[in-house]
Amino acid sequence: MTNDDLKKLRILLKDEIKPLKELLEITSHKVKQIDMSQTIMSSQVSRVKDQVSVMNEKLDDHTAKLDLHTAKLDEHSSKLDIHTESLVTIEDTLKSYRDMYVINNEKSEDLDERVIVIEDHLGLTPAK
Repeated sequence: MTNDDLKKLRILLKDEIKPLKELLEITSHKVKQIDMSQTIMSSQVSRVKDQVSVMNEKLDDHTAKLDLHTAKLDEHSSKLDIHTESLVTIEDTLKSYRDMYVINNEKSEDLDERVIVIEDHLGLTPAK
């Protein structure tokens, strides 16, 4: 092979390799972008995991407090049941007294009417 043949071969190879080189550079650039993007996303996922962990701890605290409040409400609820029974008894008794008052008041009015009729018939004047 002569020098001219080598030069021609080099030029031919250079022309053939140039598009491959450009394609390789484009591919390399895209891979670097994907790698950078993946690194950023990985960092963001890590931050989100940390935040979720903090939220879970706070939720655990809130759940514990809610359980405590629920226990106290249940305790007070059982006490309220006892008081409710007593109140129902008192209300029933007061209702009975009210009913008896109404009945006695009606009977008293009936007696007053009868006494007035008797006093009028006998000509008596009531003392006040």
